Amino acid sequence: MLNVGRSAVLFVIVAFGLAGCGSGSDPAVPPPSSPTTSAAIGMMAACPSQDAKAFTAPVAGGTAVSGVQLGDATRAVVLSYEWGGSPCDWSGVATELVARGYRVALWEYGTLTGLDRVKELQAVVDQVRAAGATEVVLAGGSIGGCVSMIGGSMITPAVSGVAVLSCASWYDVEHRMPTTPLAAKLQVPSLYMASDGDSLPVAEVRKDFAAVPAKDKKLVVVTGSTAHGVELLDETGTAAKPALFAFLDRITR
Repeated sequence: MLNVGRSAVLFVIVAFGLAGCGSGSDPAVPPPSSPTTSAAIGMMAACPSQDAKAFTAPVAGGTAVSGVQLGDATRAVVLSYEWGGSPCDWSGVATELVARGYRVALWEYGTLTGLDRVKELQAVVDQVRAAGATEVVLAGGSIGGCVSMIGGSMITPAVSGVAVLSCASWYDVEHRMPTTPLAAKLQVPSLYMASDGDSLPVAEVRKDFAAVPAKDKKLVVVTGSTAHGVELLDETGTAAKPALFAFLDRITR
């Protein structure tokens, strides 16, 4: 997978959005669609789909995004994937999370660019809440980690926390927006993860993590590894996956 430095270089297509972020009270923002049980479409069609509920969420100013929800718990995790990857890369983690008592949403990035990308994540969170989730955590790797980090300070109502895997430095090859000033806006509980052998310098991750003002925050560095993004959770014998699960269990009920 690409690191955030690398994924950031390719982020022009999937950068994120502040403009138009809002609740259903904004007449410019369409209400979330109702969850359906139709077959998954796009990238999700290739993911394991047992008991998955497909949805399509309208996005103000953009094209509707598609996704699936697994589980029916009131605490939920929205998983965002690496650029060049697929939502299916998170299927194994999603299955484990459902078994641990979570609702999980996987989704496919749409067409909005620049900071407008947050509108898509907002639409997915709205969808999950409309389906019954009362607590939502954002998690992702590489660009998906940046999605989660940025959304953690912009999604309304506020999410319960964010888990940021392999995100630092900057994103968006066109605008080269640095991530550190955005991390400095993150007030919700935050878990950062990285490996010390990734081409994304761990020093950059430490810099972003230090900028996070949230009182509840933790950094996990996997030593002796080159893993990036969701790959951090695939490595056995490391603290990454237990740390993620412990974080989720602690900040949700």
